[in-house]
Amino acid sequence: MVNYIKYASAVTILIAMILHVAGITPWNSIVQMLGAAGWIYVGYRWNEKAIILNFLPQFAIIIPMLIGLYLI
Repeated sequence: MVNYIKYASAVTILIAMILHVAGITPWNSIVQMLGAAGWIYVGYRWNEKAIILNFLPQFAIIIPMLIGLYLI
């Protein structure tokens, strides 16, 4: 099951990149967070702290920016 989540998350991140380059916001950020959540789960299950360290801070970067851009 973890392998399916890993590949689905990788594809999701690639889709988020396409949306980003196309300028489709905020959907690019939302899709990015979905992919990052999958990778965080994979990192947790594998006990791989480097994966978690890479993807967890993305939430601390993306969420405040979305709030600042769209709600304030």
